[in-house]
Amino acid sequence: MKALKPGTYRVVPGRYYGSPKEVWGFRSAQLRGTPQAIAKEFIKANMKLLALKGVMKTLRRERIIRSLGATHVIYQQYHEKLRVNRAYVTVHIDRNSRVYLIKNRAVPRHMLPELESPALDEEAVKKRALKSLRGARKKATVLDVEKMWFPKADSLILAYRVRLHRVDPVEEWLVHVDAQTGRILRSFENLGRVKGRGLVFDPNPVIALGDHEKLLQDGKPKRRIPKVAYSTVTLEGLKGNGYLDGQRVTTEPTRNRVHRPDNQFMLKSGDRGFEEVMAYFHLDRAIRYIESLGYRGARSLFKEPLAANVNGTRKDASWYSPGLKRLTFGTGGVKDASDAETILHEFGHAIQDVICPGFGQSAQAAAMGEGFGDYFAASFFASYKPEKYRTSVMTWDGITWNEIYDPPCVRRLDEKYTFESFDHGRWAEEHENGLIWSATLWDIRETVGRAVADRIIIEGHFQIDGFTTFARGARAVLDADRNLFGGSHEGQLLEIFAWRGIGPV
Repeated sequence: MKALKPGTYRVVPGRYYGSPKEVWGFRSAQLRGTPQAIAKEFIKANMKLLALKGVMKTLRRERIIRSLGATHVIYQQYHEKLRVNRAYVTVHIDRNSRVYLIKNRAVPRHMLPELESPALDEEAVKKRALKSLRGARKKATVLDVEKMWFPKADSLILAYRVRLHRVDPVEEWLVHVDAQTGRILRSFENLGRVKGRGLVFDPNPVIALGDHEKLLQDGKPKRRIPKVAYSTVTLEGLKGNGYLDGQRVTTEPTRNRVHRPDNQFMLKSGDRGFEEVMAYFHLDRAIRYIESLGYRGARSLFKEPLAANVNGTRKDASWYSPGLKRLTFGTGGVKDASDAETILHEFGHAIQDVICPGFGQSAQAAAMGEGFGDYFAASFFASYKPEKYRTSVMTWDGITWNEIYDPPCVRRLDEKYTFESFDHGRWAEEHENGLIWSATLWDIRETVGRAVADRIIIEGHFQIDGFTTFARGARAVLDADRNLFGGSHEGQLLEIFAWRGIGPV
């Protein structure tokens, strides 16, 4: 086998070693032999080009991977019987037995140091690695420890790699520790997460078009939704099993689930599975938002993936089940899970349940539950909306409700109701009473801003019970403001509660 001729290939130079990281842009002649034999002979023929003189004996063949169009031979570098981290040579061979790429991360022979006895033993290294984690270190488990060489700029450092696993939060860390000093050389979270893609409404076609009338035909919602109404999104945290199962959300209860082995869920409204994509994306993003407020790790609200059944009933109804810890969405009329604000309204009930189990067992508490769900959905999507729709929620789900609201929607957050409007009757409807609470929460948001409002409103749930009242809810919000912001918004909050005729007591 002949070496590559200058000018017939391209080189990506290495940063520290003076050797090429990649040689590409060529196709060798068709070669004979097994992939391993071809790779070995190709490296020997191009030893000077690759700066691998004296290094070949430090390389061990680790794997041979066959993809659809090529075979990839992978060598790992070892020195003094210890693995050199991220030091490898890979030879890539097409289906016609022609080499077309070689990658070289091997450390040159002159840079390989003498082996010294480590100052730290494995037990000391484990303790150092555990100590480097933030949060509840006691819940982390050491899975394995490996002594190895760690490349640092233009030198090799004797080190240990410690693999740690913990379940709260779910993480798996690789921590590299200097074997002589105990210094952390590198630390990163290595738990595999798969990302997919999907098409969604964000939050719904009415908001995307800025005009509900364009989506009506003979007084009914159109079946063919314009392309502009869709958004291409990344589906985070998937398990990679081809279903919409993830770290935070699962659609497992849904009948006849959509399955995409490549995790590409590019479905449109009317396609089976579109509402699953909607529920997964919007719930996952909402939970991540809750985590961004500080409810993560040991303070995480959702310890298990939140389950969603997007076709659980043919009725035009949706709900959250505290017993099953599950969201169920109806398919009557406009499918509820095709409107992200309907999804997040029901998610509001899930938030209340995980903070305060049994929430909503009195008339006022039930109304607060509905009001909070409306508020959370409206607050989350407020920046997405034209001014005309800013205080309307579920404008796609309620697109035909034009006899009730203008523009049509399921409910609004800018009603002028006060607590005097509360219907205490036996057959009182919690959604109607909830308009008082949602308007109050929206007043808070408009006064102090979303960043403050969402925090104090959610935090306030931690001190109320399932039989709470509007007045106690107001007091909880005030206490949350004192705890989180030193009471800096107390005057504004008291003014809002007074105007609405709500406590606090």
